[in-house]
Amino acid sequence: MTRRPHFLVAVAASVCAIVASAAAQQGGRGNQPPPAADRLEPSRPAPVGAWWHTGGPPERQAGRPDLTGVWFGGASGDLSRSALSGQELILTPFGRQRWDTVDHAKDPNTACLPPGPARMIMMAHPAMIVQRPDVVAILTESQRTFRIIYTDGRGHPHDIADYPEWMGSSIGTWEGDTLVVDSVGINERAWLDTAGHEHSARLRLTERFRLADATTLEHVVTYDDPVFFVKPFTTRRLFKRQIGDRIMDHSCLENEKDRELLVPTLGDAGR
Repeated sequence: MTRRPHFLVAVAASVCAIVASAAAQQGGRGNQPPPAADRLEPSRPAPVGAWWHTGGPPERQAGRPDLTGVWFGGASGDLSRSALSGQELILTPFGRQRWDTVDHAKDPNTACLPPGPARMIMMAHPAMIVQRPDVVAILTESQRTFRIIYTDGRGHPHDIADYPEWMGSSIGTWEGDTLVVDSVGINERAWLDTAGHEHSARLRLTERFRLADATTLEHVVTYDDPVFFVKPFTTRRLFKRQIGDRIMDHSCLENEKDRELLVPTLGDAGR
């Protein structure tokens, strides 16, 4: 009985020695977190190609310009202001009535609904284009939305009119150095711009993507919708190539509380 305290002391000393040895193997830090330098991300290979644009000349893909990269052209506003001379937007009587009475508090984008194929790259967010020989994907920072353009020779789905999509059905073909995209079956709930231009289920978009120079993407769009527009009209906008390979995270929540405070703003009152 008198020897037991000495035994416990010996055990405690042994435990302390083991802990001290472990701490010594860890550089004397014990349970302390490693210095910040130890927690840095591992180095990555140097960026290459147009996707990770570094300011050099853009590359070509299968003999065609590579549109891959991050692009930004500013917010959509009123797309009619981008119309080409002689190809202006002219509304039908029905289109005029809808334009004059559109309620901006009901902008589908405010309700976190997808923006549609053309408006998605006319937001106040950059977009990334990823190009492959058989498909082109457009990824926008706005709501992390994506759009797929098939370039493998297929046609539109036979039932696209019965099952419209927010981004529609998009089929692309190359005419020289220009990617021409035909889109149909676009959900009529989407707006064409922030100003409040709407469209019907009969809308057909013809887009032409072309590198105007190494850092400029030209986007020419013809809007054909006999329900809203007297004749097809065409817009032209330019997008600047951004250095880097990253678009940030942006989300729109369906339980946005500010929506309850929105009041009807009809026609020009909301522009």
